[in-house]
Amino acid sequence: MIIFYNLFIPTDPAEAKVAIDVLTEQLGQVATSLKEITNKKPTLQSAILYYNLIGNDATFPPTEINALCRKLHPSLECKLSGFYKQASEAVTLQDIHDFCRQEDTDQGTRVTYIHSKGSYHQTLVNMNWRREMTNSVLHPDCQYPPDDRCDVCGSSFYTRFSTIYPGNMWTAKCSYVRKLLSPREGGEYDNKKVESVAKFLKYRLWGQLHSSLLEDRIDYFGLGRYRLEHWIGSHSSIRPCELHRQNVTFELMVTGQVKPEHYEWGMGPRREEVVEELLDATKRLKTDEDAQFREYYYLPGNLLKWFTLYGSKGVPSSKSWAWSFFPAGDKWKKLVEKHGENAVEKMVMESAEDFHSAFSENHERDAFKVNGEDEALFADSTSTMTVFYHISFPPEARKRQSSVLAFKTQLDLLATGQYDIVSRAYEKRRKVLLYYSIAGGDDKLADFVTKQCDAVKSRNVECRKLAQFESYKAKGETLHQLHNFCLAKPSQRVTYLTNQLPTQYGSKWPEIQTSQKIRAFTTAVTSNMCLKSRDTCNVCGMEFYPLPYNHFTGNMFTASCEYVKDLMPPAQFEIKMNEVASDALVSQLGHVFTTELTPFTPQTLGMDQYSVEHWIGSHPDFQPCDVAPVSRSWFPLSCGGSYYEADYSRSNVYDFQWSIGPRRGSAPNGRIDCKTEQRIETKDDVLFREYSYLAGNLYRWYKLYNKAPPADSWIWQWFPKGDLWFHGVENHGSRVVQELTKPYADEGVPFRQV
Repeated sequence: MIIFYNLFIPTDPAEAKVAIDVLTEQLGQVATSLKEITNKKPTLQSAILYYNLIGNDATFPPTEINALCRKLHPSLECKLSGFYKQASEAVTLQDIHDFCRQEDTDQGTRVTYIHSKGSYHQTLVNMNWRREMTNSVLHPDCQYPPDDRCDVCGSSFYTRFSTIYPGNMWTAKCSYVRKLLSPREGGEYDNKKVESVAKFLKYRLWGQLHSSLLEDRIDYFGLGRYRLEHWIGSHSSIRPCELHRQNVTFELMVTGQVKPEHYEWGMGPRREEVVEELLDATKRLKTDEDAQFREYYYLPGNLLKWFTLYGSKGVPSSKSWAWSFFPAGDKWKKLVEKHGENAVEKMVMESAEDFHSAFSENHERDAFKVNGEDEALFADSTSTMTVFYHISFPPEARKRQSSVLAFKTQLDLLATGQYDIVSRAYEKRRKVLLYYSIAGGDDKLADFVTKQCDAVKSRNVECRKLAQFESYKAKGETLHQLHNFCLAKPSQRVTYLTNQLPTQYGSKWPEIQTSQKIRAFTTAVTSNMCLKSRDTCNVCGMEFYPLPYNHFTGNMFTASCEYVKDLMPPAQFEIKMNEVASDALVSQLGHVFTTELTPFTPQTLGMDQYSVEHWIGSHPDFQPCDVAPVSRSWFPLSCGGSYYEADYSRSNVYDFQWSIGPRRGSAPNGRIDCKTEQRIETKDDVLFREYSYLAGNLYRWYKLYNKAPPADSWIWQWFPKGDLWFHGVENHGSRVVQELTKPYADEGVPFRQV
């Protein structure tokens, strides 16, 4: 018998006495098992127990532990592997992993893992649970399973919330253990475990996977200290077995009611839920096949974990018990046969129309090159307006027709001139150099654009085609060219236009006044007010709002290249924002962030295609200004609003008033609930953790740019608790979010530090 023991003895004398009682009891169980197995198998002569001692090695030193082992059974040898002042179960699990991967270890060798559960928190539940788990894994049927196919044996094997032996004691075959990732603290297993959960949380946001059976809890997801309980069952090749009869419940075990007559060894899985599940969801899942197919706690979650942790080696074999045991197994099996370890991601991408990148997969993004004939235009930035124009032609007929109309309108505005608030007229003060990309459409539409450009050449507009993309989804490519331009020409100002307005994710209502808004936004960002260079503003648009993220309505703007050049390249920015979204979703499970004001959506997190809406306002040096007129209400709304929403059907929307932002409501109408905003004003636990406030902004700034806004930035005055966050940055730097949210966060979840 080969046993690995994780032993914790506290330093407090009273608590240490409890731990020593636990130690004595468990060593007694080992000795009893050794006697029983020796009687049945005379060839077994001895047992060796390797233990890590954690916390206190003075009250009951290793020499006394070793002597106790010999006293309990002359063939029981105990060896100290290591002593740690502080450590988790990872040190002992790592010893098992190392042992099984040694060249001289027979791969048929079985190793047992036990730990001193309850040595710190001594309760009746922990005592009963520990005794039964220890008895089970030391039982002859776990040490020498009747069916040698069994890889791992324990008291009871469950498939929800994970493939798991609750309590984490087991006997396993080394040929299986060596397939697992190293459980070392902070190692690959830890990181990939978090990554698998983050993937699910993102896919759930896209509406393609669900977790209706259980509430969100870190122990169910296997995060923080609970990750080690999920380790032994983390590989898809596991062939589990268990000692308890099928009708033995978890409750019977923790209440001490399991007797020897309840033992009936068998291959698993033979049971599913270990905790109470949500009744309504359980009923619905019995008859809803699509819900079964998308339920995280069935196959999708397990596949995500197996594929993320082990890649192609995590693909279950065609004969795996998983295909027949879980609902929708046949459907998932076919997908896995087709897509391998990418099956879950492929399903989500094909099911969610909005789930796509803003960038073309095969497009090479070289440094921006200015034609020789254009170089002279940049000698005086006040005489030339440089515009980067993203022209999108969606496939749906009505949307395509609208996009063509928007293109013609915007091109005509550029040819007419720049809007001047004094004269209330368009004046041709600057030559327009128009760099454009086309996304979607066909050659006929591309020719149409070319002809329209040729027609306005005589009206002071020079068009330069950058690229053409087959898919209308490549909405970020023009921004990438704009960024490259600013790297090459940092002294210039640039304007960004698009003929498609951003839509609110999940909204069932169509955008209203679309053509009027496109005309107004285009007029605003090309007006003399926005084109004028100012030290106090580096990005100008129609309306600026800080919530739910820094953005301008319509995502059209004019910016200084001195600011733009310091932004992350847009394609890289999308990748990084997906990483930030993953970390934020996982951190939310640990209550680091709240989303009472603005719930997480792919759009509010800036995931995938939505990253382009976050890009221009993403830098901590961002200084916004806007020009839309501000109309204050004499009769504020009951929830505290004091601004009228701009009416783009009226001409007074062009009564531009330049000012530094923010200067109007927190967010566009309908994006946040103002009553909620008013309610949380007195709730410090929310104000410090709300993701759309400074907790989320600082988290992103440090993740993206490794810096916070300067001392004179508008953000310290505008956001709640700005002064405390400012001093927090001075004291803690990049650790500020972790430090200031610590009083409210769950320490069981590791903070995804910058």
